[in-house]
Amino acid sequence: MKICIINFSGRKGGNCHDVAKLVEQIEATEHEVTLLEMCDLDIEPCGKCGYECFSKDVICPYAGDAIACIYSAVCSSDLAYYIVPNYINYPNAYFFIFNERKQGFFAHKPDLLERYLRLRKKFVVISNTEEDNFREILGRHVLENGDVEYLFLATTSFDKGSARGGMMQCEQAKDIVRGFC
Repeated sequence: MKICIINFSGRKGGNCHDVAKLVEQIEATEHEVTLLEMCDLDIEPCGKCGYECFSKDVICPYAGDAIACIYSAVCSSDLAYYIVPNYINYPNAYFFIFNERKQGFFAHKPDLLERYLRLRKKFVVISNTEEDNFREILGRHVLENGDVEYLFLATTSFDKGSARGGMMQCEQAKDIVRGFC
């Protein structure tokens, strides 16, 4: 089975990175795994364009950046993990860029979009606050009424600060992630 893990955090070596590496380690024992770290990729947000994603004859001016590689990696997988940090009760900017660029990547490719939406996804959210916003936003990456698998990890549950990392040094936190995989 092919598995794609995307760490949406903009911080190197933080809690999201540590969770992504643990998931990679667990899944790589039996599966082919690709780990993509958004902070290492060259991506552009939507904007400064002429709405090319709505035209049948023109492609997105940013189609050559890493967003296409990410969506392609996810679509060629059997399972995708999205590791998403909470920034002020919402997914961070990297996730929003990924989300908004979905229109340009899947424009005029309904079969590929259907594959993407049907693909099994597991969402790990590093959050000390609200879950409802995440459930609504992340749920848009699966078919309506599809099964969505979430794991919400609060760093405060493990006596760790929200931005400094170290959560995966706690065996209890590791066990929770192992159980989710």
